[in-house]
Amino acid sequence: MKRLLASLIHAVGAPLFPRRDRRAPSPENVRRIVVTHFHYIGDVFFMTPAIAALKRRFPDAAIDIVVNSRARDVLLGNPDLREIICFDGLCNDRTREPRTDWRALRALARRLRGCDLLVDFTGVLASCALAALARPHWSVGFSKAGFGFVFDRELWPVPEIPLVERHNAVSALAGADAGGLMPAVYLGNETVPPPVDILLHVGAGFPLKLWPVEKFRAVAEHFRARGLRVALVGGPSDPAEIVSLTIRQVAVLARGCRVYVGLDTGLTHIVASLGVPTVAIYGPTNPRFLPCWPNERVVWTQLPCSATENEQHCSAVRPMRCGYQHRCMQQLGVECVIWEINECLAVSST
Repeated sequence: MKRLLASLIHAVGAPLFPRRDRRAPSPENVRRIVVTHFHYIGDVFFMTPAIAALKRRFPDAAIDIVVNSRARDVLLGNPDLREIICFDGLCNDRTREPRTDWRALRALARRLRGCDLLVDFTGVLASCALAALARPHWSVGFSKAGFGFVFDRELWPVPEIPLVERHNAVSALAGADAGGLMPAVYLGNETVPPPVDILLHVGAGFPLKLWPVEKFRAVAEHFRARGLRVALVGGPSDPAEIVSLTIRQVAVLARGCRVYVGLDTGLTHIVASLGVPTVAIYGPTNPRFLPCWPNERVVWTQLPCSATENEQHCSAVRPMRCGYQHRCMQQLGVECVIWEINECLAVSST
């Protein structure tokens, strides 16, 4: 039904935006590129190969990026970017919070107006509207809901493929080839607590992805009894006894540990990309739609309500309500995670 509605919107809207006959700009004529991505930390991290590809394709262009403020830490120090612009007034397409601030969005569009190339990796109604209001000389993007007709080149129909591949496909519309490039984060000298053997990160962006904190505590006590140094870390919204650290602090601390354990979050992928032995705990997300790092071990309890082979998320993700009492995470046993940690410890000791 959603695909049919998207096709109808696309068929009606495409004739209203006759931009598709315009010729793509040559690299020497592109001086300013604006990239927009208003999704989550992991999505922005998986976009970094596409940014590097754009810089490789347009070496003389300055690339400015507009992201949610939560994702800013992922991009700090990135040599391919000139400016990171934070904007929190665009609707989250899963939780529908916050509502889009259309007045602020129009003001942002005026700030971006006149860029040579706009690349949108978000694909929601508000980001497509921003692309239209900014009036770039040329633009590329996509929209699962059918609003991609505002771009000069669009990814349509939008394939159900892993995030990195989708981002790379969007950058390819601008002639940028991301082949051979991997997601990357550029860390500095952040102040972190003393090093540990096992680092457990208890937080996640959505309640559906959370594993009970008491199970994390049980894992920690198991390995502390064996004489290993274990730390439980998270963010400001986690329980008081959990050490609150920033994304970059966790990543720096994780580089010196033997095993990192995290949930289905962008931070887990950032740590795994650094080569740290990682145990990733999945619930409503299908792991095959995300990069599998050679040093990463996945724990995923598949249930009848779980995402199918060709789905990225189970049906509970978009309304953010689970009718099965969150069983995929609640029923996941401590012993499964302990087993995978032991496997990582065996590898790290060699």
